[in-house]
Amino acid sequence: MPVLKFRFLPWAGLLLFLCACSGPHYFDLLTEVPEYRGHGRIDKTLRVDGVGINRTYLDYRIVSRESPFQMKYATYSAWSKNPEELIQDAVIRFWRQRAFFSRIAAYEDAAEPDWAMKIRVEAIEKILVAGKWHARLAMDIEIVDSRNDDVLLNHSFDRKTSLGGKKNRLLPGRISWILHDELMKIEARLLARQG
Repeated sequence: MPVLKFRFLPWAGLLLFLCACSGPHYFDLLTEVPEYRGHGRIDKTLRVDGVGINRTYLDYRIVSRESPFQMKYATYSAWSKNPEELIQDAVIRFWRQRAFFSRIAAYEDAAEPDWAMKIRVEAIEKILVAGKWHARLAMDIEIVDSRNDDVLLNHSFDRKTSLGGKKNRLLPGRISWILHDELMKIEARLLARQG
């Protein structure tokens, strides 16, 4: 009988080792920003204010929604920062790399900007629709004149794009793609407004 116990000991050790190696995964929204090839630029300073977020998504863990009424927080997959900071950093990085505005300031910057961008995230999640997994990003973005608080632009969207699988590692790239696409729409609207 003792020989039988020792036979399973290496297998149990291997199983424990493999389980220990499958620790949590952390994700960020770092992706390449499309190069700006347009002719117009805006000679204004834009400040990206702190981002507001729906309380459901305040958690670092990635949210998966299998039905309109049921959501789960991932056990081993999380954002590298809270989603508010991730979105704010991604938006600042986008505008700085595009060099569309003369200057981009973060919320903490002491200099008075010409315009301020206010962002509210309504949803950032993985969602099951018709048996297929999608990335979903829903946001309200507003650009206001800092001198008089006049609203210059309102932009709201609720978009889903196919993930091509269930894995959480696919989510950050698709969320970044949606965000970049929507920011380019804002860019086009600002250029049209200016010209």
